[in-house]
Amino acid sequence: MLPPIDVDDMVAFLTGLLNTPSPTGDTDAAMRYVQEAFAGLPFSLEMTPKGLLAGTWPGQSADQPRAVTAHVDTLGGMVQEIKDNGRLHITQLGGWHWSSVEGEGLTIFASNGRAYRGAFLPTTASVHAHTGEAQNAKRSGENMEVRINAPTASAEETRDLGIRVGDVIAFDPRVETDEYGFICSRHLDDKASVACIYGAVQAIAQAGLTPAQDTTIHISNYEEVGHGAATGFPANLHDLLTVDMAVVAPKQESDEYSVTVCAKDSRGPYHLGFRRELETLAAQHNLSYKTDIYPFYGSDGEAYWRAGGDVRVGLIGPGVDASHHYERTHRDALENSAQLIAAYLLS
Repeated sequence: MLPPIDVDDMVAFLTGLLNTPSPTGDTDAAMRYVQEAFAGLPFSLEMTPKGLLAGTWPGQSADQPRAVTAHVDTLGGMVQEIKDNGRLHITQLGGWHWSSVEGEGLTIFASNGRAYRGAFLPTTASVHAHTGEAQNAKRSGENMEVRINAPTASAEETRDLGIRVGDVIAFDPRVETDEYGFICSRHLDDKASVACIYGAVQAIAQAGLTPAQDTTIHISNYEEVGHGAATGFPANLHDLLTVDMAVVAPKQESDEYSVTVCAKDSRGPYHLGFRRELETLAAQHNLSYKTDIYPFYGSDGEAYWRAGGDVRVGLIGPGVDASHHYERTHRDALENSAQLIAAYLLS
């Protein structure tokens, strides 16, 4: 029997984390939130110079140490240019389509410490001023801009607000839960997986149990740009379980209610023996699980492999619809994922 997962607590943790902005490169506030939430557990998470969190939970054995990782960094933007009209041209943090955030609210974290609200709009947003080809212009960095909710109509006035090139921009998550168990929000990738790790380790600790092996809990902060979990693990690590969202879309096996075990993504297959063990654990514990392949996806586990990690790497995660857009998952996917993490840690 696996210890029960407190799904309400896990969702409450997730909601708070989603509402804590953490675009790649500006994750300290979210890391402090995670650090405080994990503070009551039998290990402590410490921030490294890179800004990631890591801590090792002593297990019953130490001959094949393990690690579990998920990332807290999200998609976002950065000021690239202050335009003559006082609005902002931005560069992307992470890989997202320009159209996916059209009309979205956002926060600009200015160099002087102030935070300004704004919105991301096409330069031809007004229906009453632009028609035809102009209104339907391609959504791209050149044709979109940040409108700042502060009095400014020139580059000089925007600079007077304290806004500078390089300032980070966070898009609103718009977290919403409902009676059917759905959770809608931007940035479920990969805060949903951080919540699954939280739910699993809380359940194990509250049941008075310990992991079968020494286990490093690792929360990375640069996954969206490809090198989040390249470091931060013990040298004698044997297994790395990566937890990241599963792709729910046409022609995919994954769904919003299950945990998915990934067989292969854009950078190649995961460790076959490890994958089979995870599938066996899911079946033994009657979990709702899928096995899937993601053709346009990479993970933190592969970042560690590329950095030279000589470990078995596996990838699991809750199903998330509309990845890198306005995403959705379900409480059942979180619970199944947390249960599989717990089953692995106790096996």
